[in-house]
Amino acid sequence: MRTHAILLVCVALLLSGCGIFATKPVQTESPTTSVDPLGKLQANIDAVLQDPLFTAASIGIKVVAVETGEVIYEKNAHKLHHPASTTKLFTAATALAKLGSDYQFETTLYADAIVKGEVLGNIYLKGRADPALQPQDLVKLGDALLQVGVTSIQGDIIVDETYLDAVWEGPGWMRDDRPLWISALSIREVEPNASTMSRALACGLLLKTALIEKGVHVPGEIVSGTVPSDAQVVAKHLSSPLADILKLMNKPSDNWIAELIFKTIGAEVMGEPGTWQKGRQAVTEFLSEIIGDPPTYRFVDGSGLSRYNLLNTELLIDLLVHTYQNFQLMPEYLASLPVAGVDGTLKNRMQGMYAEKVLRAKTGTLSGVSALAGYTITADDEVFAFGILISHYVGSPALARGIQDKIGDYLTGFSR
Repeated sequence: MRTHAILLVCVALLLSGCGIFATKPVQTESPTTSVDPLGKLQANIDAVLQDPLFTAASIGIKVVAVETGEVIYEKNAHKLHHPASTTKLFTAATALAKLGSDYQFETTLYADAIVKGEVLGNIYLKGRADPALQPQDLVKLGDALLQVGVTSIQGDIIVDETYLDAVWEGPGWMRDDRPLWISALSIREVEPNASTMSRALACGLLLKTALIEKGVHVPGEIVSGTVPSDAQVVAKHLSSPLADILKLMNKPSDNWIAELIFKTIGAEVMGEPGTWQKGRQAVTEFLSEIIGDPPTYRFVDGSGLSRYNLLNTELLIDLLVHTYQNFQLMPEYLASLPVAGVDGTLKNRMQGMYAEKVLRAKTGTLSGVSALAGYTITADDEVFAFGILISHYVGSPALARGIQDKIGDYLTGFSR
């Protein structure tokens, strides 16, 4: 028996070696797992939000595909945050809708009767909140008097800033922000009158000095007042169109321009004088028109300086989607926004990333607050609107901005 068993084993080994009785090796197939691109994108954003910053800090984020309304990502979208300068997105959209992209701010020089080269009374300088008014613009208005032969002015130079109210500081502004001193007749580079802190009187002094230097006799004073109904227009300065002014506001995030536009909206929509309250009412009216019943929010100024301002990313996205889909607003609105790695407050951000030269967004910064909201185009040419609000952190905003930049880059590089 033993000899027989050994013989069988030997035969089996022989046949195996000849390949006649060979056993097939076990095949181990590597599993083919399909990767969900959207799930991967959401997981990548989730990973970014695991940063230790959010141990204490708060974040609200929402991303939507503009064409379809599909929610790409959201987290705490209903939570209120201080929007900082993303407030300017609402100021810009309301201004375009209510004033029009070709709206121009006026500064006008009037005079009482002019007889034989002499003004028999006063001249009047009236401002209508031009946020880009320059010293040379007032000099040119004065030159118009010379062109009609004026060599002497009997009366005073009356500065009229009644287009806006006399409240120069925005509600909820911190002490560091007060030097803006918003006025309907003001030039940023011209310091307010030292005794009255009036920018209008400072503009009147600039005009008087220019006239005297050109030989006009101006013995009168510079005083505040209003233009009488029978005064004649001597000359008018018109600003660049609103579409260009919005670029000056949004790209560098200019608070001065934002507040003058905000009050101008109030004056034009609700009636003179323009006030912060009327500006707020005009924005509220606009949001009700485009959204119906918007999420809870509060605006008190046009620049975002005030910590009284509150909103969530749901409202940001509602605004961004509406504006992008409204052809009357969209071209000028998009053109006003900083471009990642190119200009404005995004000039030095997202360089070398997918988002460079593609993503357009408004930044926002206050102490402990960092915001980014706007648009980007994916690798599939899909337009995403996004809002990222980060608040309640201590220290430099660099870390919060880095997180926003990573998310913006993931969105731009996304492909379905």
